[in-house]
Amino acid sequence: MLVLRKRLYYKQAKWALVLLLLLSFLMSIFQILSDWKEEKETIKNQVMSILHIVEDAATEAAYTLDKDLAKKVLTGLMLSNSFYKAKIEDDLGNELASKYMPLSKLSLRWLSDDLFSDLQHTFTLPLISNDTYKAGLLTVSIDSVALTNGFLRRNIRLITTSLISAFLLGAAMLILFYVQISRPLYRLIDQLSWLEKDDNDPIQLKFKQTAREDELGILARTITALWHKRKKVEAELAKSEAYFKAVLHQSSECMLLTNLKGQILDCNSETCRLLAYDKPTLLTLTIQDIDPEQTPSLLREWTNNSQGDPKIFEAQYRRSSGVSFPVEVCGNIITLDHEAHFLASFRDITQRKLDQEQVKFLAYYDALTNLPNRRFLNQNIEKVITTAQNNGHIGGLLFIDLDRFKNINDSMGHHVGDALLVEASKRILACLSEADIAVRMGGDEFVLLIPVLGGNAEEAQSRVTLLAETLLSQLSQVFCLEQTDLFISASIGISLFPFDGANDAQVLRQADTAMYEAKESGRNAYRFYRQEMQQQVTERATLEKALHSAISNDEFYLVYQPQVNEHGQLIGFEALIRWFNEELGLVSPNRFIPVTEEIGLIYDVGNWVLENVCQQLKAWQDIGLPPTFKGVAINISPYQFAKESFVESVCEVIGRTQVDSSLLDLEITEGMLVENIASVAEKMWRLKEHNIRFSIDDFGTGYSSLRYLQHFPITQLKVDQSFVRDLTSDPQSHVIINTIVSMATHMNLSVLAEGVEHQVEKDILENMGCAKYQGYFFSKPVKADTATQYLSGDITFPLQYQNA
Repeated sequence: MLVLRKRLYYKQAKWALVLLLLLSFLMSIFQILSDWKEEKETIKNQVMSILHIVEDAATEAAYTLDKDLAKKVLTGLMLSNSFYKAKIEDDLGNELASKYMPLSKLSLRWLSDDLFSDLQHTFTLPLISNDTYKAGLLTVSIDSVALTNGFLRRNIRLITTSLISAFLLGAAMLILFYVQISRPLYRLIDQLSWLEKDDNDPIQLKFKQTAREDELGILARTITALWHKRKKVEAELAKSEAYFKAVLHQSSECMLLTNLKGQILDCNSETCRLLAYDKPTLLTLTIQDIDPEQTPSLLREWTNNSQGDPKIFEAQYRRSSGVSFPVEVCGNIITLDHEAHFLASFRDITQRKLDQEQVKFLAYYDALTNLPNRRFLNQNIEKVITTAQNNGHIGGLLFIDLDRFKNINDSMGHHVGDALLVEASKRILACLSEADIAVRMGGDEFVLLIPVLGGNAEEAQSRVTLLAETLLSQLSQVFCLEQTDLFISASIGISLFPFDGANDAQVLRQADTAMYEAKESGRNAYRFYRQEMQQQVTERATLEKALHSAISNDEFYLVYQPQVNEHGQLIGFEALIRWFNEELGLVSPNRFIPVTEEIGLIYDVGNWVLENVCQQLKAWQDIGLPPTFKGVAINISPYQFAKESFVESVCEVIGRTQVDSSLLDLEITEGMLVENIASVAEKMWRLKEHNIRFSIDDFGTGYSSLRYLQHFPITQLKVDQSFVRDLTSDPQSHVIINTIVSMATHMNLSVLAEGVEHQVEKDILENMGCAKYQGYFFSKPVKADTATQYLSGDITFPLQYQNA
């Protein structure tokens, strides 16, 4: 219950009364002032009227200087209560008579003297005789209290009446305000206060005042509407809160709720699990205990700027053990119970960070060798070259290609090739200093970026030469992989910088060019870049481009070189491929065959040769072959033979062309026999089942493979032409060929000598026991039509040289 002085109706009545009193007072003052103005004029007129009544008698007394008459005049004048003092003077100012009467005792005289001080108290009337002569002067002093007493009492009554009326009206307004406003409001408040109790929560709220058509009715209806709206909002909030709690506690995401001071108010089980806290303990902590960077000031700042938008960021959260781990946080400022709260959902991104680091590593490093890759080189080489140029020193770039790696990789499998690359990269790194950078470009190619070699070209060349020789020495040593001894070498191209304004791409291309020069010079060597190498690279690029379209443009063709016995009879042919290009002309096989092997075209070229030889051999079969003819020899590239589908490809061609497979003699190099004995032997024996024969080409020039011959179905050894050419000048060649023939005889193998160009060579070979020959002494390679004539006629070799 409010005290009276705080009630609305009392305050309204009080201020209404004050206003009424003020207005009444102001109106009374205005009325009094107006009345006083009139009252002064009335008093003046009244006094002057009385004076004019006695004017004639006073004039006569002054004119005649009759003092008795003057006294009588003044005595009559003083009978009026308006005067208390009067006198008559003659024309010379001498007093003829005067009268004085004490002031009467009036209760309001003290107030009148102060209030009516501006009233004129003394009046004079000149006494004029015959309208011209001034006979004297009548002077009177009025009693202002007596004259204004009525006015004063009248206005006191007026003020009193006004005040009483104001108080009465104020009391009436007090009652009216109470009855019409305060009491209904109090009842409305009483009903609303009844709703504050927890037990009183009606579904439908009703106020008696709602039927009223005044402001109270509007207020009651408004409160009713707001109440029902509140109930609806509360229901929605309860539903939302239930949904929020369900999401919070059932979410698979880690979630926690804090106030803006950072105090943790709620969390779900996933949060407890990830942070390794039990829930009661976690609710005693603040967000700063988990994330020290999430300070209250940061939360408040975020509240001012976020405007309800969620923010995703990464942070380091701390477990109960004190170990920190990376998390991705989706944070938001939400309002609960009209207060701002911080809601965070987060997840452990440790694995994602590791994956990102792995992706970054894979983007700039080789996964096999852990060396930087081509992208890393491209992003750093220009910086290294610029630094060398600015600092006035010389650096170098070495382009390394592993020789014979492809043979090992194809024959022994990629797992051996990968292991070989790993070991090779370790040996390369062992040769470098800490500032040097080793990069794997891909395949079997490596690039070494040496930022500083020296202050001048001579010093730089000396140091890089020593490095290149060390690399060659290290890479040529035996690799022991899977209980097999493997040997490789390397070809190294070297380019120094900064010279001639060469940029990063040019320096890399120069080293690549020099590397190919080292490879073409016999491999296991290094070469510095020279300007003329660029011409060779251009020619090589032209050759590669032309090779890609050689088969489709029908630019390849075959020639056949006769193989004869000791009687000069034709016993077979060796099929040899030739290439004629309109731009390049006739290109030597020694020039284009290595290129086809390097760029991977050897598979298509080898299949083309096999297909065309089988077709031609079938055609010869159909026209009939001489009794001495044993077949056609085909050179098989190590890359072609190492292909997994090689046996199937050969069998498919034989089946399609219907050629007699016993007429096929596949020539392989002895180096192929030691690459992967099990795989090579398996393929050879499978082809042997189809009656295909095998010869070892250029025997004696490769590895010492005699102990491996017993594992393979070899039928013939071909003595390399280098031994035949030196028969007449080098006794050692006699020993080698004798050894080969003797060994072949004991192993029941035939021997064919290549490169026989003179009769004396044929005679020496025949005396050694070699009964098969091939070379220009007998015949150059010929085209298919000429070879057909050799088969059709009864011809004995040697013949006249023929061009092919």
